[in-house]
Amino acid sequence: MGEKNSRWALGLLLALGWLGAHRFYLGRYASAVGQLALTVLCAALWLWGGAAAAYAPYLLGPVVFWLLRDGFWLFDYFRVEEDMDSRLSAFSQSQLDEQASQPAVKAQTPATLALAPLTQALVAAPALPEPTPQPAAELHTDKKSLAIQMAQKHIGDALARQDVQTAHAEADSLVRYLAQRSRKPQSDPHLAMAYLLQGMTFYQTEHLDAARKKLQMGVHLGAAFAELAQPVQQAQACLQRLRAPKMAPGAAAAPALQPGQYPLLMQSQDWAQALALCEQTIASRPASQDGDVPDLAQHHLHAMEIAQHLGDSERQRGHGQALLALAAREGAAVPTALRRQALERLGDVYQSEADHHRAHQHYAQALALVDVRSGGNAAAQALALCALLQRMARSHAALGETAQALQCWQRLALYVDSFDRLDQQGQRMPDPEAVSGMLTAYAAFAISHQPTRVKPLVQQALRIQQRSCRGYSLAAARAYAVFADFLAAHGQTDARRSYLKKALLLVQICDPDNSAHLQQLKTAIREAV
Repeated sequence: MGEKNSRWALGLLLALGWLGAHRFYLGRYASAVGQLALTVLCAALWLWGGAAAAYAPYLLGPVVFWLLRDGFWLFDYFRVEEDMDSRLSAFSQSQLDEQASQPAVKAQTPATLALAPLTQALVAAPALPEPTPQPAAELHTDKKSLAIQMAQKHIGDALARQDVQTAHAEADSLVRYLAQRSRKPQSDPHLAMAYLLQGMTFYQTEHLDAARKKLQMGVHLGAAFAELAQPVQQAQACLQRLRAPKMAPGAAAAPALQPGQYPLLMQSQDWAQALALCEQTIASRPASQDGDVPDLAQHHLHAMEIAQHLGDSERQRGHGQALLALAAREGAAVPTALRRQALERLGDVYQSEADHHRAHQHYAQALALVDVRSGGNAAAQALALCALLQRMARSHAALGETAQALQCWQRLALYVDSFDRLDQQGQRMPDPEAVSGMLTAYAAFAISHQPTRVKPLVQQALRIQQRSCRGYSLAAARAYAVFADFLAAHGQTDARRSYLKKALLLVQICDPDNSAHLQQLKTAIREAV
C-alpha cells in the first residue's frame, strides 16, 4: 500500500473529509466512495429545494458522525503503524548485527523469506527455525514480509520459553497489522500467511478450537496462492487431525501411553481413552502430601472436561465434588482458579439437567471467588466474571426471574464496554470472540425483554469482530443470526433473509464441516419468504 503520512491523512480529513479524501489517500476506496456518494446526495437534495430539501439534514447527520468516528479511526490506524515500525526497526538492527557476526550466511529476498513455508517445528517443537539475515537495503523493501519474519522469530522464542501469552500476543499483533494494511484480504498472501501462523501457534499451545478457526481462515485465504502451497497443506493436515482424530483402519498402532500422558489423547479428541487414563492418574496419585494437591485438583478438572465431551454428567459431578472436597480439606492448597472452574462446570451440569436452583447456587459460589482487582491478571478475572454473569442471567431467566436476569446482563455489558474502550485505546481485549458471544447472547435475550437494546448490542459485537479479525468469525455469524431473529419478530422478512445469508457465508468460511449448522441456516433462508 505504500507509506502514508499521518499529517496528510489528518489534514485531508479536516479539509476534505466530507468527500472521503482521507480514505482515498489510505486506499480505502469502497468506503471513500460511500462517503463521497452520501455527501453528493445530501448536497443534491439541498440544492434541489422544495420538499426534497427536508431530507438533507437526515443525511448530514450520518456524514458528520462518520467523520468524527474517522478521527478516532485514524489515531488507531497510525498508532498500530508506528508501533510496528518501531518494532521492525529494532528487529532490522538485530538482523544486521547477526549478519555482521556471520557474514558468510547467504541472504534471501524478503518475498522468499516471508512466504516461506511454515515448518513442522511449530507442531513438533517449541521453537521456530532462526530467520536468515538480510542486507539493510532489502530489509525495508517489504514491511509485510519483515513483520512475518519478526513474528516467526518472536513466537518461536516465546514457545521455547513456554510463554504462551506472549506467543499469542505476537500472532495477534501480526494479524491486526496485516489486516489493517490489506485493502483486499482475499488478494493478500501475507495476511493468509499471518492467519496460518496464528493457527499453528494456537495448535502448538493446545488451544484447539481457536486453532481450527484460524487455520480454516488461513486455508481459505491462502488456497489461491501457489507460494503458500506447502503451509496450506500443513494447515490442512492439522485440520484433518482435529476433524478425524481416530486412527485409520490398517494404520500402525500408536505406542501405548502412560496414565499421565492423557492430555495427548485430549488433543486428538480420543475422549473415552483419555478419561480412562486420567482416572488412572488420579487413582495412582493420592493426596498424601500438600504438594500433590494442586496437581491432583488439575487432574480432577481435566476429568470433568473430558466427561463433558462424553456427555457423562455423573462422572462430571463426581470429579467436581471430589475437587471441592479436596479444597475443603484443612491445609489443602487448591488454587482459587481451579475451585472456580469446578463450580462453573458443576453449575453447567445442573443447568443441563434443568435444576436451575442448584445451578444458580454453584454460579454464585464461583462468582464469590472472582477478584477483578488481582493485579496484572485483572483482565482475565473480569472476563471470567462476565462468563459467570452470563450463566447466572440464563439461570435467572430459566427460573422466570426476568428482573434479576436483566441486572446480570446489564452488569456484564458494563464490563464489556470497559473492554471495548481499552481495545480502542490500543490495549488488547481478552478473547474478543468470547466477548462478542456474550453481547450476542444478551441481544438474543433482549429480543423479548429489551427490544431497543438489540441493535446496539449486535453492532457492538460486530465492531469488536471487525477490529480483531475483519469480521471473519463464528461470533460475527452468530450476531447476524440473532439480528435476523430480531427482524423476524418485527416482520421484516427481506432484511432477515439478507442477514441470514451473511451468517451462512461466515459459517461456510469459518466452520465448513458443521453440516448441521449450515443446513439449519439454509432452511431458515428458504423459509424466510
